[in-house]
Amino acid sequence: MAYRLPTVLFYATWATIIAAPVVLAGLILNGAFAPEAIKAAFPHVPVSDAQSVDEIICAGVVGLAPWAIALWVLYQAQALFGLYRDGKALTRDAAHRIFQLGLGLVLVAITAVLARTAQILILTWANEDGTRMLAVSFGFTHVALLLAAGLMTIIGRSMIEAADAVDDMRGIV
Repeated sequence: MAYRLPTVLFYATWATIIAAPVVLAGLILNGAFAPEAIKAAFPHVPVSDAQSVDEIICAGVVGLAPWAIALWVLYQAQALFGLYRDGKALTRDAAHRIFQLGLGLVLVAITAVLARTAQILILTWANEDGTRMLAVSFGFTHVALLLAAGLMTIIGRSMIEAADAVDDMRGIV
C-alpha cells in the first residue's frame, strides 16, 4: 500500500508531538537545565555568583515558552494534514487551520525574541548596578519566520473567505 504525503506528514507530526516531552525529560535528566548548563548556554552574559539557583533555572524554563507554542503549531499542522489526508483540503476547517498555523508562527517568533530577552535579564538581575543586561536580538531568522507566518495567515484568511463564498453559493443553488 502506497502512502500519500499527507498521511506520512500526519503521522510524522504526531510522532514529533509525542517525542517532544520525552526529549525534554531526557534533557532534564541529563542536566540540560542545571545551572552550569544554563550559564554555558549564555557565554557572553555575565552571571553573578550572587544569582540564585532558582533564578538560573527559571531563566532556562522561560526559554521553553516558544517551544510550547511550537507544539501547539505542530498540533494545528497535524490536524491540517489529517484534513488533507481525508480529502477535505478545500474546507473552511482546513482554511482555519492554515490561519491558526500562521498566527502560531507569529507567536513563536515574537515569543522567541521576548524569551531570550527575559532570560538574559533574569540571569543578570543579581549583578551589581551597571553590569545588568537587557539585550534584544532580532535577526533574519525571526524576520523570515514572520514573513512566512504572515503569508500563511493571509492565505488562511483568504481560504476562509473563499469557503464562505462557496457555502453561500450552495445555499443559492
